[in-house]
Amino acid sequence: MKGNVLKLAAGIGITCVFLFLAYQNLGQLHFARIIHYPVHYFYVLLAVFAFGVSQWFRALSWSRGMATTIPLRHMFASVCMGTGANMLLPFRIGEIVRVVTTGRAVKQYGIISVNLVLERLLDVCILVLLAVSAAFFIPFEAEVQEKLRLIRNILLVGMIVGSIVLILAVRFRQVWTTSMRLPGVLRRLVLILEQVKLLQSPLAGIRTLFYLGCSWGCVYLSAVAGVMAVGVQGHTAWTASLVVIVMTNLIMLIPSAPGGIGVFQYACVYSLSLFAIPTFKVAILAVLLHLVQYVAIVPLSGYYFVRDGFSVKEMYRNAMRQQEKTGA
Repeated sequence: MKGNVLKLAAGIGITCVFLFLAYQNLGQLHFARIIHYPVHYFYVLLAVFAFGVSQWFRALSWSRGMATTIPLRHMFASVCMGTGANMLLPFRIGEIVRVVTTGRAVKQYGIISVNLVLERLLDVCILVLLAVSAAFFIPFEAEVQEKLRLIRNILLVGMIVGSIVLILAVRFRQVWTTSMRLPGVLRRLVLILEQVKLLQSPLAGIRTLFYLGCSWGCVYLSAVAGVMAVGVQGHTAWTASLVVIVMTNLIMLIPSAPGGIGVFQYACVYSLSLFAIPTFKVAILAVLLHLVQYVAIVPLSGYYFVRDGFSVKEMYRNAMRQQEKTGA
């Protein structure tokens, strides 16, 4: 227990160093000015609450959709620990934490890994739809608008083709597994896919998409509240927040420093610079919107890590063992 607390404290300390170094590069940004800046703390608390609720909806997308055998409370703990690990450790190691902590409940690490990949694919689809929506609110040049329309059309075709392929794969999976001699690894993969609820039941897919949509809706409301906390109101707050969550989350899909520190600030500053928001407010928001996520998740993550006695090193080793067994 004591060792886990020390490791968690060390991770928080490293993250604080990254935060300090990243925020030093945001121009004329001084922490004294941030502390004395008139922030509306009601909106800050609302932003923290909304981001925490988004993790609850993400847990619901599993316990009510992708993996109904996992209790909701256990899934919420796993989501918080995974997100917290991503914020405190580099290279998105939180994905491994999610697999191990979730798989611990059902002892089916392969199925959990496939579900996690499907969840990420659905996240990307939702982000793309949000990105296309955001394009309608930003006065891009005609040349850029033409490229966006081309990207939109390609994505629509890709989604239609992908859906058809997925339907055919699920429809004829029994024929393929019985009539074709598949290599051992592919056969095991097919057997795992046959147990994935999301690929078996359209209703499970609908529920999963609904709760993931609610999760992203809460992330959006969290960003809106954060933007309003520094005095940006009206149409600008709603539009700018949409662009911010699209840009920051797309760029954070790439493994990087803990919590995407550095790339988050770059994406946030770039997004807000598209609107008539003063430079200092942009710098404040680059700090505030990131800290909101840490305040919402790190305490919950730390609580579940300490309560359940998890060790990140132990979880990583367990995940590697399970991967070796699956590939053997």
